[in-house]
Amino acid sequence: MNLAETNPLALIVIGFFLVLAGMVIPWLMVLNYIESTYFLNFFAFAASFLGLMLGLIGAAYYVRRSKQ
Repeated sequence: MNLAETNPLALIVIGFFLVLAGMVIPWLMVLNYIESTYFLNFFAFAASFLGLMLGLIGAAYYVRRSKQ
């Protein structure tokens, strides 16, 4: 069994923290606490996108599991 079938809430929590990182990193760049680089910009976008996808997949598995 993979992670999604055993615990879909773990995917939702991981997705939440990735989306949170994707929000906090650009915010810190705007406030000039960290320097804006291509890597950090790409990482923030990727973290936000992956977090959203993991959260949606986790929610879908959670709903599917609760209907069984």
